[in-house]
Amino acid sequence: MNQVSPALSQLLDLFSGCFRQEAFQTFRLMVAAWVVCPGPRTLSEVWQATGLAGRVHHDRAYSLFASARWSWDDLGRVLLPLLVARLVPDGPVWLVVDDTLCHKRGAKVALGGFFLDPVCSSRKRKTFRFGVNWVVLGLVVRLPFRPDRYVCLPVLWRAYRKAGTPGHRKRTELAAEMARLAAGWLARRECWLVGDSAYVNATTLKGRPANLGVVGPLRPDAALYAPPPARPPGRRGAPRKRGERLMTPAQAFADASAYPAAECEVDLPGGPKRVRTQVMAGVLWYAGAGEERVTVVLVRDPSGGWKDAALLVSAPSASAEFAVAGYCRRWSIEVAFRDSKQHLGLHDAHVRRESSVERAHPAAWFASSLTVLWYAQAGRDGEEVRRERPWYAHKVGITFADMLGALRLEQWRARIRGMSQAGMGHKEIIETLIQWNAAVR
Repeated sequence: MNQVSPALSQLLDLFSGCFRQEAFQTFRLMVAAWVVCPGPRTLSEVWQATGLAGRVHHDRAYSLFASARWSWDDLGRVLLPLLVARLVPDGPVWLVVDDTLCHKRGAKVALGGFFLDPVCSSRKRKTFRFGVNWVVLGLVVRLPFRPDRYVCLPVLWRAYRKAGTPGHRKRTELAAEMARLAAGWLARRECWLVGDSAYVNATTLKGRPANLGVVGPLRPDAALYAPPPARPPGRRGAPRKRGERLMTPAQAFADASAYPAAECEVDLPGGPKRVRTQVMAGVLWYAGAGEERVTVVLVRDPSGGWKDAALLVSAPSASAEFAVAGYCRRWSIEVAFRDSKQHLGLHDAHVRRESSVERAHPAAWFASSLTVLWYAQAGRDGEEVRRERPWYAHKVGITFADMLGALRLEQWRARIRGMSQAGMGHKEIIETLIQWNAAVR
């Protein structure tokens, strides 16, 4: 689309310093076209959606991802503070990390390999598929027009390289690197990182910035210790690093005499939730957090809807409500993965070179975060897409598909205005749109 709506253009202009001028103009057009592209998000299809395919060679689009000098991290340095300033003006900043599989085909696809596909797997049967495994860090927000749910906005990502290949690093190392970057960009804000059990370990806990905390599940058999006792005067040798061994989370669940259970009400987006908790405050998880004192919260749902869980919080005096509400933010990244795959073509780009793979697919995540930010700032006051779907009678609020549809509507209006200003008549504009829709594959 050679016409970008003013509100989206203003947002994109904030990232101009991350590019050379010519590359930025291409990037600007490609992002706008990525949003509005009606077919698969292959680079050639997205380039056609810019409206320049008949006049400018498509190598301009491919060169942007293959050889131009720019980095997603530089854009993340702009994107994250922008999102925080406009969507999380006060209070803690919540970050969430997880990995997902981007399906690909072809033995020559850089960074590709066979990985577990959790979407297609079950407890009894594990399914492996070829693709690129991505570790993604997102910002979790509660939008004023959807206070009943958490929304994850991806801001940083890393492609995982399998063991034995050049540049291999563990997923937890990639997650820790991104979390430290994000916390450094928000040095004056309190940040909390939420992850599942794969990302709550020594890699993410040790050596993190002072403003970054961690919340996540703990193994039921985790070895917990009391803090070391005071050293007797006159005793020689190195001081003790940990005290006596305590119950494991599983043992504490079974025997509540040492850590009495209490019911509490947790304020969640979907409404208050009553849970039974046991708090092990100021303990040591030496294997993961070293000598840092942490809080372990044992959570049990009296109604049986939730599985028993042990949650670790990297603060010695955190409350049970804080731990439960914090960890409930984790699921939002799964929704973000689904939206990027279903609505923005995360799998679609047909690229094989390493630089192209690392740049092309994440455009879906960048576009999704930009769409939500655009809607929160300007899109809510505009026209909504009219959809004839009476079977969705249970729909209760704005979804990501609604936000994306509103942005597409504004972009199409901008394009039609551009064609009209270029001197095209109504019949010519209508014929162009008909041809455009007929060419969608």
